[in-house]
Amino acid sequence: MSAASSARDAAVLAELRAMGGLGALPMTVAPRIGETVGRVSDSLQRLRRAGLVRFSAPYWTANEEPRP
Repeated sequence: MSAASSARDAAVLAELRAMGGLGALPMTVAPRIGETVGRVSDSLQRLRRAGLVRFSAPYWTANEEPRP
């Protein structure tokens, strides 16, 4: 994965976490971080496979960070 993709993934995850448990749609996250909807969707899929976000149609939500 490229550095740009990693940075985009981090920005998408940070934005979802900032929204709290409300969840978001890719088209609402994209303009907030200055990316296209397609790139945000790609990032969300990578984050889902990594177990960092979940999809409950139609919203994406960040999984809570484990607390020690």
